[in-house]
Amino acid sequence: MEIRMAEDKEILEILTHWKTVMSEATAGYLDPKKDSELTPLAPFFYGDFDYLVCLEDEKIQGWIGIGEIRDIYIDESKGFISELYVLPEHRNTGIGRYLCMEAIRRFKIEQYHSVQLNVFNGNHAKNLYGDLGFSEVSTLMELKLDTQ
Repeated sequence: MEIRMAEDKEILEILTHWKTVMSEATAGYLDPKKDSELTPLAPFFYGDFDYLVCLEDEKIQGWIGIGEIRDIYIDESKGFISELYVLPEHRNTGIGRYLCMEAIRRFKIEQYHSVQLNVFNGNHAKNLYGDLGFSEVSTLMELKLDTQ
């Protein structure tokens, strides 16, 4: 197993999965069958974001989007995980954990004091993030309105 920065051809392959990734990451909040204004490139417009890929025999098994964000509340730059995805046939093998640990290792080398990510309730990766030491900082709440 190899984890390294994704090459252009691998990024193009990753982007072909964006609707499935978003649907799973949002725990069903986003319907992958509907047209969406969400773009798979959105994280890359907000900073210097890259993908790390996990490969076996040069085939992608999973990836993690990493970059930097600015925490507006404390005016500090932080490492940011924009996306973690393991292809279904490679799940429950530790790949997600390895990708996260490699991302964290790289953030430490770059001298970040902390790493942030967003995770929806119901996303199974939330347990992994907790196991790795992430803790909840804020909660986004929503009220559905009956407008009829």
